[in-house]
Amino acid sequence: MNLLSRIFRQCPVTSSVIAANAVTFLVTFVGGGAVWRPLIFRTWALWAEPWSAFTYPVVAGGGVLGVLLGGYVLWLFGGSLERGWGRRDYVLFLLLTAGGTAFALWMGSVALGRGAVLAGLWMPVAAATVAWAVINPHERLLLYLVIPLEARWMGVIAAALVFFSFPFPLGLFALSGCGIAWWYARTGRYVLSWSPGSGLGFRRRPRQRAGMRFTLNPIEMIRRWRRKRHFLRLMKQSGLRDLDS
Repeated sequence: MNLLSRIFRQCPVTSSVIAANAVTFLVTFVGGGAVWRPLIFRTWALWAEPWSAFTYPVVAGGGVLGVLLGGYVLWLFGGSLERGWGRRDYVLFLLLTAGGTAFALWMGSVALGRGAVLAGLWMPVAAATVAWAVINPHERLLLYLVIPLEARWMGVIAAALVFFSFPFPLGLFALSGCGIAWWYARTGRYVLSWSPGSGLGFRRRPRQRAGMRFTLNPIEMIRRWRRKRHFLRLMKQSGLRDLDS
């Protein structure tokens, strides 16, 4: 119990989502699954049950192995993000990726005339994996505890699994959650803020030096490219090697 209590204190949001999946799986297993139906996202019922665009990750959507594996992977990647970002930023991340995936699938279903259903941990797992891979692209992981793989490729695999989980081309719309995760990890977390009292807002970002700002000025782009090439030439002449090589 002390171990479980410590895990919950470290990442309470991730632990709560995993626990909710365990409870909903057990209730469904004994024949009470109908009670969770309003929480499952169905594209044709979005306007009748709009909350389902955010609640579907807490309803188990597969067998016992899927719940166990999904919970473990979410605990690894989602728990790491929660500990690094803090509870508030992590909750906003989950809401954006879950809601973005659901809304994009709804738009795809309207355009294509094909319905889709979302339930379970796999969309949050894919989003958390992509976000973690963006932050730690060269971190080496063991796929299936055997195959060494850089985190960036783990993110690519997670996105590919999302794509192939839906009939073509609905998988393209489902990738919106992974796209939001990529954006949030790179930029969104630094510009968005959320709190229960004030809602969603924007953070003030520190002003960048003129030389570091994004630009579409071709002259400035060429100037930066020349500086970078000169720097790389100096590094090569000095005999220093890239740390990633």
